[in-house]
Amino acid sequence: MPIIQSQIPYGAALYEWLHIHKLPLDNLAQQARRYDRAYLAWEAVRLVRNPFFITGTGFEGYFVGICHSPQEMLAKLLEIGHGMLASNARMYRYDFAFQSRLMKTLRREIIDRSAMEVWSSLLGATLAKLRCNVHYNDPTYRFQNETYWAINRLPFIRYRECENYIEQEYTLPCFSNGFKGKAEFDLNMLKPSDYDAGYVITHVGRFGHPLLRAYLRQEGLNVMGSREE
Repeated sequence: MPIIQSQIPYGAALYEWLHIHKLPLDNLAQQARRYDRAYLAWEAVRLVRNPFFITGTGFEGYFVGICHSPQEMLAKLLEIGHGMLASNARMYRYDFAFQSRLMKTLRREIIDRSAMEVWSSLLGATLAKLRCNVHYNDPTYRFQNETYWAINRLPFIRYRECENYIEQEYTLPCFSNGFKGKAEFDLNMLKPSDYDAGYVITHVGRFGHPLLRAYLRQEGLNVMGSREE
């Protein structure tokens, strides 16, 4: 089974937040466990069980039996990416500074908690729509069931604090599948007009990371609590 070791997304910001509030990492990790299975399934589709690409985005599992080639899948992914960009443009039509912070946060050029919350909510709303494919398309349903059957037998994600960042280790299952003719997903091969949409769809999945979701949830509760006071 593949074992993945890496820094978590926005781990330096989480490391700083934990130390400012004098919170142990284990407490946040415990809260994050409710999101582990969904994220491990996402990573399994992205890295080891992608039907269309050698390394994909994570969204592809919702289109098994719907798209039938990497070209069809790429067109659908770009459609989703353009939709996310359009949603942000409509929501913050006159707030150009925040639109800029959204993209800079996605690119990890800055850390903006409000922007992180927007991306996390947008990812969740998009996935909620795509789950309809699971209920109305048998190949998608079987693919998701097989993926989660394997994921449910894996250990939780393990974390450790390093110097100024947080490292993770997790295991992904092996699959023997018949997906052939998989392509490279290369942003540099996209048309300039599609590049931002491609970048969004490739990187927005990091906002589904369990520890990041637990952090945003905790911060949201803290903000609500301070307002009530």
